[in-house]
Amino acid sequence: MKKLSLLPAILAVLALSALVFAPDMSFAAGNHSSAEPTSSNRPLNMDPMTGSYPGRNVTFGIYDPASAFAGAGDIDIEHMYVFWQALDRRAFKARLSYAESRNRTIMVTVEPYTRAVNWRDGGDHLFRDIVKGKFHREIKTICSELGAFKGDVLVRWGHEMEDANGRYPWARKDAKGYKSAYRHFVKDCRRYVPDASFVWSPKGEKNLADYYPGPETVDLIGLSLYGLEKMDVDYYGGRRDFVSTLREKYVRIARFQQPVIIAELGVSGSRKYRENWFQSLFDTVRTGTREFNLLRSIVYFNDKEPYHWPLGLGSPDWRIVPGSAWFRKAQLSAKN
Repeated sequence: MKKLSLLPAILAVLALSALVFAPDMSFAAGNHSSAEPTSSNRPLNMDPMTGSYPGRNVTFGIYDPASAFAGAGDIDIEHMYVFWQALDRRAFKARLSYAESRNRTIMVTVEPYTRAVNWRDGGDHLFRDIVKGKFHREIKTICSELGAFKGDVLVRWGHEMEDANGRYPWARKDAKGYKSAYRHFVKDCRRYVPDASFVWSPKGEKNLADYYPGPETVDLIGLSLYGLEKMDVDYYGGRRDFVSTLREKYVRIARFQQPVIIAELGVSGSRKYRENWFQSLFDTVRTGTREFNLLRSIVYFNDKEPYHWPLGLGSPDWRIVPGSAWFRKAQLSAKN
């Protein structure tokens, strides 16, 4: 499978694109260890001796449920979400085929909801049920399909677990239970897709280390990274960019010394805000930085936010659509 640097990929894919507020579109889903960390597998063909990838520093991927970038040849990772207890197997297989036909790595975010009528109910015994094997059927179904995929596979299970805000039943103030359930999932899933790389993907909060399940079951560490202008102004007191937004979270995971993937990236705001944000991203990728030396991949979230953010922020639209010249200006303004 081809592996390209983020910069050529993102320039080729997005050179004529802009982030604008487009019409609504339905959401497709199918948002502490003391041991010395080591990677158990070789994610994305990573050189286990150097921790780097042949020929480039960072790869680019996209979550693109509307298939806006179906014809883009410079995307390395195709991202999708599945509800494990309500899997649309036909849609799942179709998306795997879509990624395979485009020679892309597949990253599947498995969302372990409960089987209750309200999928968020029953979270208090979800972890116990998982460890007891009550979700083996779901694990076998998903991972067996991934085992037949002709290409690299990334599996991201139970993301943003440390932020117990009620959105996800697996995001609870039960770090011990989460770690046991995560390890059980990885062990079971590996029976069907032994070459997969597993992504432990916290949101990036201060307490994330409590939920780290250990290097034996983690190949990459994921982060969710969003640039929302209104939140920056109201909550942080000023507009931020790629570097300042990533820095806050990166320092919390760098201690584990494992490859990092920004599993969800989105930017929304005024033209000037987006232009500055991406200029900061381009500067970082072009010039390189020791500060983010573990960063390996960036995956864009190309959809409208399915969840209402707190603080009156609503549901931001992160989508990239063909449009204005602000993006090209960001490219040209970045350091050579």
